[in-house]
Amino acid sequence: MYNKAPFASWVPKPLMLLLILVIMFPMMTISGVYTSIASDVSGAMGIYSEYIMLAYYAGTVGMALAILIFMRVKSRFRVKEVMVTSVITLAVLSYMCGTTESPVVLAACSFLIGFFKTFPMFEMVLPVMFIIAPTGDRAKFYSIFYPLSIGFGQFSAFLFAEMVYNGSWERPYLIMSAIMLFIAVLCLIFQHNQRFGFKTPLYQIDWLSLILLASSFMCLSYFLVFMKQQGWFISPYINGSLVASILLFVLLIYRQKFLKRKMIYFEAFKRKNVIHGTILLIFMGIYLGSSSIYSQYTLGVLGYNNLINADTNLWMTPGVVIAGIMAFFGFKYKWPIKYYIALGFVCLFLNALILYLIIQPQMDIHYLEYAMIFRGLGMGILFIGVWFYLSLGLPPEQMFGVYAVVIPIRTAISTAIGSAIIGWAAYQGQWQSLNDISVYMDTGIVPDGMTVYQNTTFNAIMASSKIVLGSLCWLIIPILIFIMTHSYGNFNARRVTLLRKAIRGNSIKGYKLS
Repeated sequence: MYNKAPFASWVPKPLMLLLILVIMFPMMTISGVYTSIASDVSGAMGIYSEYIMLAYYAGTVGMALAILIFMRVKSRFRVKEVMVTSVITLAVLSYMCGTTESPVVLAACSFLIGFFKTFPMFEMVLPVMFIIAPTGDRAKFYSIFYPLSIGFGQFSAFLFAEMVYNGSWERPYLIMSAIMLFIAVLCLIFQHNQRFGFKTPLYQIDWLSLILLASSFMCLSYFLVFMKQQGWFISPYINGSLVASILLFVLLIYRQKFLKRKMIYFEAFKRKNVIHGTILLIFMGIYLGSSSIYSQYTLGVLGYNNLINADTNLWMTPGVVIAGIMAFFGFKYKWPIKYYIALGFVCLFLNALILYLIIQPQMDIHYLEYAMIFRGLGMGILFIGVWFYLSLGLPPEQMFGVYAVVIPIRTAISTAIGSAIIGWAAYQGQWQSLNDISVYMDTGIVPDGMTVYQNTTFNAIMASSKIVLGSLCWLIIPILIFIMTHSYGNFNARRVTLLRKAIRGNSIKGYKLS
């Protein structure tokens, strides 16, 4: 087994580090769908925006499958073989995304992009992890890596929005395709031909389990994304996709139970930290789902474009950097992780509160920048804190299986759940607001009464947005109670005993709390 980075021995270390960064960041950025230009793509292709979101979530599902087989592929093929094959495939898939007119092709390519980009991305992340944390300290690695990845993601989203604004929606895909070909040339020149270790066969991979996992998550994504578009539970496709998702996942659990070489150890999901962390990720997704309210307000009411939105979202970067700095010193000096995670949800609450207070027909865009700082701070804290706590104590053989299930929940399922709930609430709120406004209107006595329709619609959107954001603000109370009542591995039996004595009316004078 070699112990160097995946580059030839003649490559100088400074150049090696530069090559890692040059390859790693495009690998983290490439996708079948870029969220900052999603509305431009759906408009240009003439399809529902739900198809674009389904394609975006498909990329996360593809990444989950690749995580399950990453180590086996790494030990089966040479590094250069994996890298060159993956990046050339990514170049072809990105070109197909930029030239297709079919949403099915876009979703399929997005799924494959998520699958193939995982191998070169992990090849670059592993040496970075050992550079940042030579002792394997995951806390230190997360506090540096996540701010870099999230911050670069926001910067690239702005660049893509600018490309589309000054050109066409195909340009980001074609440029990323060219970048992938350039990376393939770099790999051919600078990478070595050694293997990670002994050659392992691929026939031991349980392909049926991969199919069951992918099908289950895709059915669940379809259910969550298309609920509103297909009339909620009236549609047989919605009900069928939910039932299919549950059945396929149950079959996956049953199959893994009797396999000799398990890919996913579902026993790990009985651990308290995994259960608690997964619930926190779902809560985080509900708050992050409020971005649909933000986009509807800025694009629909204020009349901004995607470039202005992407420029405003760049203000998330200072918040993410602050989250990384706090995590670095917090883990170093053993600060309680409970309060760190609670602070993350408080920041998302402040983001929702600021949006609630500033929604009006005319508004200074700089107020949105303050809201984005809190959003970035909350997202950075929760990505670092929750992920660190969730993976705490997981054995290496269980870690990749847990990641394969939890990463789609964190990135796709939780956000889809939040978007579905908020979409339903916003839809109901708009109808109620239009009904309330219509009580005081009669277009029959207003000259050219249909001219007031647009203003009425805008008022209904703003009223429903305030209702939804106000409800999100109240959600912080049960979330904080849920966080504060969890021990986070620091259970103190003495305090529980003293609390029980106090409740019973017994004296606790003279006892120490610790």
